[in-house]
Amino acid sequence: MSVDAFIKKIATEAGDHAWARFGKDRKLYMKSNYSFDVVTKADLSTEKFIISAIRKAYPIHGIIAEESGKANEGAEYVWYIDPIDGTENFSRGIPLFAVMIALARRGRIILSAIYIPVNKELFFAKAGKGAYLNGKRIHCSTKKDFKRSHGFSQLQFRKPNTIFLKKLLALKGMEHFGVATYNCIGVNGCYTASGRRDWVAAPLGGIHDFPAPFLILKESGCVVTTLSGKPWTPGDIGFLAANPALHRQLLQFFKDA
Repeated sequence: MSVDAFIKKIATEAGDHAWARFGKDRKLYMKSNYSFDVVTKADLSTEKFIISAIRKAYPIHGIIAEESGKANEGAEYVWYIDPIDGTENFSRGIPLFAVMIALARRGRIILSAIYIPVNKELFFAKAGKGAYLNGKRIHCSTKKDFKRSHGFSQLQFRKPNTIFLKKLLALKGMEHFGVATYNCIGVNGCYTASGRRDWVAAPLGGIHDFPAPFLILKESGCVVTTLSGKPWTPGDIGFLAANPALHRQLLQFFKDA
């Protein structure tokens, strides 16, 4: 089995594993003082399933996983795993969550798969080869007027997100503008990559949250950068993604963040 087929297979099977536990698992414990930062038994069992499959197929590869941390992270190939992105949704009976897996080679993301079980949607990207939804090529929005765009942000009242939201509220002529969140970076990112929304700003998260959506967004035609406008690389926290015209406008909101 090729590594392309492997990542798609494991993401889908892991998503089906998590979906079978949806509505049955409540929060197991809090990872931090933030009320949305929860872990369920399904997070742990889904991650265990993914790691077991990777170690069996690619025993010398490194792994960076949300719940179990890092192993052999200096390897040429490193897998990034978020077993259930959107755990707070999952734990409260909201079916918007995703399994996210990405593979990096020498610090460059080369493969990505995000599976959204509720819709049976498998998003996949390969560096230089495009982004796909259930096997069909996808492209980002071509909208150019930010004031008429609909995008995703994280509506959490923590910096730098609060700076962004305050600047948005201060703008005039925004009657045709929309911003929302599904409380899941994977869903927000994939829906932007497929043109369902025009941009995504994700300032907050962990090291595991960004690699998988990054490549899908990039291969769909988005410019993906850090909040300061530098090219996003693995290990960076937060990203901004949109077509080139919207990205330039979006970046202005984070100048002082």
